[in-house]
Amino acid sequence: MDLTVAVALSAVFIVISVGVGLSLLRYRSSVTEMMGMMIGMTFGMMSGIAVGYFIGAATDMFISNLVGVAVGVLFGAGFGSWGGLMGAMDGSMGGFMGGMMGGMLGVMINISPTAVWVTAVFTVVICLAIYVGLYFLVKNASFKRYAKDPVCDMMVDVSTAKLISDYHGETVYFCAAGCKRAFDKDPEKYLVKSLRQSNPPETATASS
Repeated sequence: MDLTVAVALSAVFIVISVGVGLSLLRYRSSVTEMMGMMIGMTFGMMSGIAVGYFIGAATDMFISNLVGVAVGVLFGAGFGSWGGLMGAMDGSMGGFMGGMMGGMLGVMINISPTAVWVTAVFTVVICLAIYVGLYFLVKNASFKRYAKDPVCDMMVDVSTAKLISDYHGETVYFCAAGCKRAFDKDPEKYLVKSLRQSNPPETATASS
């Protein structure tokens, strides 16, 4: 593959990735930490694989890995940050792996023009299909109702939660059996902590 063509295809895929990301902005407020990790991992791996592959099919392992990883980490960390630090970290790792895999695939498959283009089409179709799946996953998740586990602060899907406790007529949701046991043992401890997080104390300002 000619380097000019590889750069052009990489640019097109980057624009598509940005477009998908912008289309998800409307649902950003409902993105949980777990969902942010998935978003970051998906954007990081797909952009890294595609760009790494195109550059790898036109250059060598060093350049393709460098470019693929850089693009993958940028997209992974950027969109993964919607889920906080954990999302950004997961997205960065996904981008790193995707960039390396794409770069190696592009170099190894460069045995004939037919092999390069067939694999390019195959790779792009899979990446775009995963983007479509991610879009509908985030969209559908935005209509779900979540509650915070007062023990670990994890967001729990209310519609599928199996671990719950009733406390003074209020339903409390948990992500794991250990969190439920800890809460049932000393509910006031965790409710006070949750209340403090929701209403942080005002910091005193020194008078001039």
